[in-house]
Amino acid sequence: MDFQNRLKLIRAVLIIAWSISLFCFILTLIAGVRLSYAGHNSFVWLQSLGIFALFIGMGSALCYGRWRFTGFQNQISGQSKEIKQCQERYRILVESAEDFIFTVDNSGRFRSLNSFTAAFFGGVPSQFTGRPLSKLFSQEIAEKQLKLIKSVFRFGKSMRDEFMLTRGEYQIWLSANFMPRKDENGNVISVLCIARDITESKKLEKQLVNTEKLASMGTLAAGVAHEINNPLGIILGFTDLLLENAEKNSQSHQDLKTIERHGLHCKAVVENLLSFARQGEGRFVHCDINEAIKDIVNVVDHSLQMNDIELRLDMASGLPMIEGDSRQMQQVLLNLINNAVAAMEQNGRLEIKTALDADLEKIIVIVRDNGHGIPKEYIDKIFDPFFTTKSEGEGTGLGLFVSHGIINKYKGTITCESSTIDTSEKLRGTAFKLALRVRARSKIT
Repeated sequence: MDFQNRLKLIRAVLIIAWSISLFCFILTLIAGVRLSYAGHNSFVWLQSLGIFALFIGMGSALCYGRWRFTGFQNQISGQSKEIKQCQERYRILVESAEDFIFTVDNSGRFRSLNSFTAAFFGGVPSQFTGRPLSKLFSQEIAEKQLKLIKSVFRFGKSMRDEFMLTRGEYQIWLSANFMPRKDENGNVISVLCIARDITESKKLEKQLVNTEKLASMGTLAAGVAHEINNPLGIILGFTDLLLENAEKNSQSHQDLKTIERHGLHCKAVVENLLSFARQGEGRFVHCDINEAIKDIVNVVDHSLQMNDIELRLDMASGLPMIEGDSRQMQQVLLNLINNAVAAMEQNGRLEIKTALDADLEKIIVIVRDNGHGIPKEYIDKIFDPFFTTKSEGEGTGLGLFVSHGIINKYKGTITCESSTIDTSEKLRGTAFKLALRVRARSKIT
């Protein structure tokens, strides 16, 4: 039986007891008065009995009141303890959450924030309480958030938004939910914001978009390449026939050679398109990545010397074979080296390094230069087809696109890091990192 039910039962019993006591007291008074008029000697005893009954009723009432007060006091104490426990659980939950949680007033000043938010910006909560949003966020983001906060105060409904934070060289995406906190009258007194890091989701979303884009481009490239190959073969064939009949030093011979040269260039572009379109075809072969690098270095060595570019090779010995065709791996390396040479001025430095990763399942190849670097806004586009930062006529935008397709074909990965300025953490230049799968039978146990 709970406290309220017990209270009702005891109150009913006491009401009956009070009624009986009062009835007895009234009877003794009546009887006492009659006996006093009759000169009866027991009047004093009857009067004492009535007073005793009255005291019993008053004592019961006092005991009931005291018991009820103690009960309410214990109930309030228990509820206060539960409230404190709930508050402590809430505080621990908020403080342990790796989300950005804070409350702000109508002017966009912090009223409270959790430790994770403060620590992310290099401080403790007390340092930011009462400060404006612009203390933690850029002016642009702070103004955007303030508009949403005023809308929440005005309409009393939650608002959502996504924005990007930049901390040094790192960028993170946050999904924020601005919710109203209301008083008992329904008036908004502050806005609670809970923001979650969705950087990985954004990356995955971008990868999915790029994958679908590349798949569509592969289908389109295959169709276009086959349509162009037929007339291109005819053009090159008739050019060869005309070259046989033309005098070598004549103007006609030179014109035909020009046609042939540009025709072969078109053929190379078409082959690159077909190479990407067929990236899922063929069987897996194996090669020695160090040998592939040495072969391609022999090809480009003269070009590097002509451009006064220093070549540094750091290749780990005894590396296992990788899954991949040697010719296609050389094509990837040639594309990366040519891009590096184009990005460097005189007295540049090109580094090529190979190593076995920690889990012994992949070989890492790094091609690094100290060129002008790639701007941040272009990093996410460098593997897109036909995208190039080179001047018009100097590049087709297919080199990295095809290289990406080749590496993916053999279940590897290719990533890029670049900086356009020298900093204490990173020197200017670009580094491409290839992670290539080790041949299954060559894994080290």
